[in-house]
Amino acid sequence: MILFVLSLIGYVAFVDTSLILNNYEVQESLGCKEIESKSAVLQLRRHLFCEYIESIRPVSDHRTTTNIEFGIIPKFINVKDEENVMELHCWTIFMWEDGHLTWEPSRFNDVNFFHVKSNELWTPDIMIHNSESYDNEIPFTNCWVSSAGKVKCVVTTRYMVKCLRDYTWWPYDVQNCTIQIGSWSHSEEELNFVLINTGIIMNEFQKNLAWEILQFNVTTHTESFKFAIDLTSPMIFFHFILQRRFNATHAIYLSSVIILIIMTLTTLWLNPKSTERMILANINFICHLLFLEELYWEIHGSGASTMLMKFFVKSLALACFTLIITSILRHLLELTTETPTWIATRTSTIVKSKIGRILLVSILDPKASAELETEAEDNANLVSTKKNEASWKHVVMLISWINFLCILFIYIILISIYFPIRSSGHSYNFNT
Repeated sequence: MILFVLSLIGYVAFVDTSLILNNYEVQESLGCKEIESKSAVLQLRRHLFCEYIESIRPVSDHRTTTNIEFGIIPKFINVKDEENVMELHCWTIFMWEDGHLTWEPSRFNDVNFFHVKSNELWTPDIMIHNSESYDNEIPFTNCWVSSAGKVKCVVTTRYMVKCLRDYTWWPYDVQNCTIQIGSWSHSEEELNFVLINTGIIMNEFQKNLAWEILQFNVTTHTESFKFAIDLTSPMIFFHFILQRRFNATHAIYLSSVIILIIMTLTTLWLNPKSTERMILANINFICHLLFLEELYWEIHGSGASTMLMKFFVKSLALACFTLIITSILRHLLELTTETPTWIATRTSTIVKSKIGRILLVSILDPKASAELETEAEDNANLVSTKKNEASWKHVVMLISWINFLCILFIYIILISIYFPIRSSGHSYNFNT
């Protein structure tokens, strides 16, 4: 009985296997392109992809070059300030002709196009050659295939690249960002890039609140000796020049420049003997140090070539000089010895002049100024030519005025050279 049951099971298994093999042989004899279906699109897909191999470039002659039409539609940018990295979010468009994907629409119920996943097609191995992230390949997407074999793919991409930073005119600093795109393994004889319009379509771009695009440009280039072998590969370079937008934080730094200049000049204006001048000179010096340190960290420790940083350094030197000269002048006012002959002679000559009477006597001694106005014809009593009457007070006030005018002149020069303005960054060149 047991043997009979086992024999029956074996016979049934043999019959099922025979039926499966027979059906497979029938389908094999018919061919996959002849399988009937109620859907014209399904018939078309089976017809096209029956013997399609996505790793083979779709040309009948391997010496034929495949033209890749390429372009991007930027949506918005994001700049990682600390890392000098630009993220460009965009739509990437690339099109080509696939000679293996052509058909007669009349044979497939007038189907003129259909959609297919890009990983089911041959696609050019386009990659970002200078990406700052690991995902440097163009991601998978849905592609559109026409009856003439035209393939069009539009994919949402994020390009992350390192930028060449120029802090010279901070806070109007610029970044030169270049996206290098090309085939990874195909040579120039196999692939050729053709730009769509100019390569960049800015119709959909959304402005960034922190950065603006000053210039953009697209160039093509052939990279020679790729992978250390004699292989030339086509490349596309998307160049972007970005400039930082001015905001309230930057206004504080630029306003501090004016404030520190006023503090330095006010220190020199005050009476050298006054306590207020010494206090203000010390506060001015400390404020310079604090602003200099804050600016250094604001630009992430890379401000050696910043014009505003250079201005603060030179202004710090002037503030230090003001503090030192204030201490020296206070010491001179306390001297009881007579002034040296060569100092007294030159000081008396200046004090006797009209400019000296206006700049020195009127500030030095208000009572003497009143007498000078009433006795304009006889003012020799106020300023004597004798050495022992040219006091240290006259010398100190003369030095103070010379310092004030010289430092004022120096600040005018420094502002004209180092003070950043918005037009400073506009001269940036793609070749720099």
